[in-house]
Amino acid sequence: MMKKKTESELIIRKKSSILTMLRRGIFLVILWGITGYIIYINVCFLLNAYSDTLVSDYLLLNLSYYSYARFALLVAVVTILMTIFGWLRIRSLERRAKNHEQDKS
Repeated sequence: MMKKKTESELIIRKKSSILTMLRRGIFLVILWGITGYIIYINVCFLLNAYSDTLVSDYLLLNLSYYSYARFALLVAVVTILMTIFGWLRIRSLERRAKNHEQDKS
């Protein structure tokens, strides 16, 4: 008897190379570092912990309230778009896998 395959079995692409994964990891660490630095500056200002270095760092960013509001809106829009794109992509891959299984039988 042949074992019946389930619909949850998807075609998986090959693993990325070590260099690609290392490059992605370094890029993510840099992004997290920048994000943490910006959060640190803003928390210090919220807690009224001022220093000359902190003021110069804040002036480097030179962001107003409206800039923060725009960035927050941009993050929300990008998050929504990524969620929709990911959902559509997964549905497309599921359809392809289902069609691939039907073509085999």
